[in-house]
Amino acid sequence: MAAAVAAPVKTPPPAASFPLERFGYRPGTSSVALRTGYTNATLSFIDAEHLLLTFSARKLMTRAHDQRELDDDHTVRAEVIHLPDGAVVRETEWRMHDRGPYLWPLADGRFLLRERGDLYTLDPMGSAHGETLGRRMLLHSENEIESLQLSPSRDLLLLETVPARMVGDDPEERKPRTVAVDFFKVVAEPGGAVSLKERGHAIAHTAFGVSFTAMGVLQTVQEDRMHWGFDFHTFAGKNLELAGFTSTCRPSSIFVSDAEFFAFGCRGGEDRKLMGGFNLLAEAKWVFTTDDAPLWLGVSNAPMVGRFAVRNTLTSVAATDNDRLSAGDIRAQEVRVYSSREGQELLRAYCGPAQRANGNFALSPDGLHLAVLHGAQLEVYNLPAVPPEDHKLYEREQTSLTPLRSSTEINVTSALAGAQRKASDDR
Repeated sequence: MAAAVAAPVKTPPPAASFPLERFGYRPGTSSVALRTGYTNATLSFIDAEHLLLTFSARKLMTRAHDQRELDDDHTVRAEVIHLPDGAVVRETEWRMHDRGPYLWPLADGRFLLRERGDLYTLDPMGSAHGETLGRRMLLHSENEIESLQLSPSRDLLLLETVPARMVGDDPEERKPRTVAVDFFKVVAEPGGAVSLKERGHAIAHTAFGVSFTAMGVLQTVQEDRMHWGFDFHTFAGKNLELAGFTSTCRPSSIFVSDAEFFAFGCRGGEDRKLMGGFNLLAEAKWVFTTDDAPLWLGVSNAPMVGRFAVRNTLTSVAATDNDRLSAGDIRAQEVRVYSSREGQELLRAYCGPAQRANGNFALSPDGLHLAVLHGAQLEVYNLPAVPPEDHKLYEREQTSLTPLRSSTEINVTSALAGAQRKASDDR
């Protein structure tokens, strides 16, 4: 498939805009925050009429009785904002002990909250206890979370943990810590509760990232110097050979629904970047060139309507994920919303201050609104209606997945082996 050039889309005026100072939020970041990957704020849709805004609040704190040696305690404020008037209808605060990612959207307006190695669920609109946003303990652990990933439909959790560092440990004698890898099925219970069902456990030498759904793991296979294949290894032990990708560098891939993923590659060296859309029907749906290399990518998806938003970081210098960029090197963080059926760009907007972690933008579950944190404003943009062709493609792709959904067991050893091969190849 020949690569087209993505047509630029102008940013329209936002349908609604609210000054963030009224919520107690002050935008600001630093080069240290960028290099270490601090999460400064998150923005998520609860439903079509409510947003959950969280941010680091500047306030004095007393020393906690369970303070640990490496803790960086700070207050995170959470506010439920009603649209379109911007009224705060619920709010609470959490004491966090580090600056890492702490919030992930689940399905049906629920959320996953991390505090150290503990996981909680939130049900901001379903609970009568508005002062806690329906917070409930989900998983307690003394270990540290190295990585947490959710499938695109938020029904499978991949959790990677290591033993916590203890006070008095000699830094010079610290050895690499074994990584415990656990798959959990995420189950919505009556009354707004969420439970985790163990689906498999394994041990790894290092933490890794992998593209997966509740049905299997995606692996990139090099066929020759410029041609790459995608293999989908199901947890039932089957292997699906999917459409290939022509790229002069190793492509990276991200699932945006149970049946669809997109991949970044290169054309003619590292200067021109390719972006392609694929599915588990072995179809290469579209490929086009993009302006900038992918850096600190963030994704927010609306899988049931075939739309997804991708945040990229634009810099004034050539950079990779491992570069120690300063705040002055960042030109902007740009969000583009795409239709997964044709790869059509529907909207382009900007968010900031920049952060490595996902979260400073959100696509609504119905795919009709994009919200971004942009300087001192919270902006909400409207998107065009979803055409019937997109709904039909979603139904066709979901029907094709029926045979893959029949397996109830995860072959963790096989999935882990494939994921580790991918991680090793990427390095």
